[in-house]
Amino acid sequence: MAEALQETMESRGLAIDVLAEALVRVDKSGDTAEIAAAFALITETPVIVSLIDDYCRPAYWTSRHYPRVLNEIADMLKAGRIGPLATVIAASHGDGRVRELAVRRLLKDPRPEQLPFLLLRMTDWAAPVRDLARAGVITMLHERTATFLVVAAETMLHLRRRQRGEFGVKQLYAAAYDAPDDVLGKLSRSVSPAAQRFLFEVRTRRGDFTLDDLVRLALRNIDKSIRARAGDAAARDAVWTGRVDVLRKLAACRHDEVRISALTGLSRLGHLDEIVALLDDRSTLIRALARDAARRTGVDAVARYRAIVAAPAERPSMGAIAGLAESGRAEDGPLLYPLLRHPLVKVRAYAVGALRILDAVPVDLVRPMVDDPSRRVVRAALKALQTRDSAMR
Repeated sequence: MAEALQETMESRGLAIDVLAEALVRVDKSGDTAEIAAAFALITETPVIVSLIDDYCRPAYWTSRHYPRVLNEIADMLKAGRIGPLATVIAASHGDGRVRELAVRRLLKDPRPEQLPFLLLRMTDWAAPVRDLARAGVITMLHERTATFLVVAAETMLHLRRRQRGEFGVKQLYAAAYDAPDDVLGKLSRSVSPAAQRFLFEVRTRRGDFTLDDLVRLALRNIDKSIRARAGDAAARDAVWTGRVDVLRKLAACRHDEVRISALTGLSRLGHLDEIVALLDDRSTLIRALARDAARRTGVDAVARYRAIVAAPAERPSMGAIAGLAESGRAEDGPLLYPLLRHPLVKVRAYAVGALRILDAVPVDLVRPMVDDPSRRVVRAALKALQTRDSAMR
């Protein structure tokens, strides 16, 4: 099975008959363990299920030699002599009448391992096939949520990119909103990022998360999208309830997408001095927020940047160099000249980049840097010189 699947994928579907024949052989063996293993192999990722469908159907209309084994599977289906593996392949047959017959058979005794192939038919271009599959899947999701919701989630979320795929996603949300906590708990163990984001949205809309839950997700979740959304929700809640301690905890997070929400919250509560202290932060957004706080409190942000950049330091502040470039003037360029010879690659590259932004590139100092041992510095120097040449023209 593994070899047949690999050959089919590598052939871009030209060897779909190889996979179909392998599935039929396993099907006819009647070995329940082998059949279960075959289903696990072809349904382990939604992409594989979708590709099998993409391989089977177009060939019926575009090839004069439609794979013989697929028509044999159709004959077996019509005769009622077909097993579960061959049935799911028949559900992707090029003939809509065969697909409809396969869907009816799948719905007679629905099994979780066959569900991904039914979900595909919910996006079918043929209305009789599509409507039949939709009615059956909706019933399964709402009457047997514990059995089918987790299996449906990964495939249905993948299929939302297909034409007519949004209908199934809406049904998935509707079923999940009323699902018991233990069912959603099973979904939380999915390795699919799409499933995790779906679960987060469902739990958010259901109001399942406490403030502590949101803080934990913002600080620890591995998915950037979930961290950002959890951090934003936690920051809003903290602002409403005056929980400055929560905002400070989030502001100390190493993830910028969480920090910006927390610092915006602190700004709304009037803790501007804490934000001004971040004028030389590594994050562009946070530096911009800090400059706004500085303006509101009467602090001269540019003067602060000049002082930090001019002060001798073994490791100059990259945020201060970037901040000076973002808010300074061409006259500030000489402050950066000593950094062009700094031993740290990052400092030299940042300094050249800042001079380019300030439109204060000293050609005589930057030109020798095209021979710098660091490619990063060389790229920055060339870009600065090109910008200078363009401006002079």
